[in-house]
Amino acid sequence: MADWPMFHRDPQRTGYTPDETLSPDVLRWVLQTQDAVFFASPTVKGARCFCGSRDGYLYSVNADSGEFIWSFHTSDEGNLANSAADSQVFAGSNRDGCLRALSADRGELLWIFQTLGPVFSSPLEVENTVVIGSSDGSLYGLDRTSGARLWEYRCGGEVRYSSCLAGRAVCAGSTNGVLYAVDLEDGRPLWNFRTQGAVNCTPSSAEGLVLCGSDDQNLYAVESDSGKLVWQFRTDGPIRSTCALAAGRIILTSMDGRCYALDAEDGHQLWSYRTNDSVYSSPAVSAEKVLFGSGDGHLYGLELDSGRLQWRNFIGSGIISSPAVAGGRIYVGAENGRLYCFGGSGKNKRKKKQ
Repeated sequence: MADWPMFHRDPQRTGYTPDETLSPDVLRWVLQTQDAVFFASPTVKGARCFCGSRDGYLYSVNADSGEFIWSFHTSDEGNLANSAADSQVFAGSNRDGCLRALSADRGELLWIFQTLGPVFSSPLEVENTVVIGSSDGSLYGLDRTSGARLWEYRCGGEVRYSSCLAGRAVCAGSTNGVLYAVDLEDGRPLWNFRTQGAVNCTPSSAEGLVLCGSDDQNLYAVESDSGKLVWQFRTDGPIRSTCALAAGRIILTSMDGRCYALDAEDGHQLWSYRTNDSVYSSPAVSAEKVLFGSGDGHLYGLELDSGRLQWRNFIGSGIISSPAVAGGRIYVGAENGRLYCFGGSGKNKRKKKQ
């Protein structure tokens, strides 16, 4: 079973897994939290699923059954974003500006790193380095074991979303409209690319390109080694999501309510699908299916090749959280404070906050 241990699955943020989803219309379990599961997106590592909530808790549950294992509460009511390594879970909080490392098995606090602004982004884990952005305008490289700061790079605006890895470069966007690339080892600047609006999304990388959306409604594809523009694609709304990359296709969602498929080589449109509300949720690709949520309360499954609707699950609450796929199951949060698991067999059941 392929894990989904961090936002958009891997350091490149490709959002792709070869695992097929099994019976995606079957609701396997639900975890009820005490506030919205807003921008926090679930991660799956082994038999555990982790997800944060605006109630200030990070939850660990059995990925198969939804059975509660532990929860960890911060000193605030932040929307916790997390990533899960072999023995650690890293959680950033947007109220107290801290990144916390917890033991994955028991949820015990291992270390804390304090920034000077809210931490909205999910950590990037590469080898022994954890990278986190902060609204204090800095991108930080930390030692995974101790939390000691290895380097800091000052950007020209808030770093509200996560970074991706492109070769040995860490790429992150800022509210000043610039996409930055810095060296993973020491944080030295490599290149930057300016858009015409704030960058409020996480970039992704593949095949020598870094892909990044902007509030100027464009998706930009730039060379990963130089930051030189290769092509751009315009939607009808700001782009707040991260692209998925699979089979030479780029899957993109936009605040205009659409999901798009683009050709990775030149960015021309292959198909689009319209939902009934804006789309913050970043798409995932599971084998030949495209999965994403919408503000209209549906979780969608489209055919990768054609964009045809295969199924949709009505949750009845807006979905901003991005889906994770592991073991043939789909995990996604919603504004009603619930974490849902679809796929596989078994009776519907609801797990309340412990």
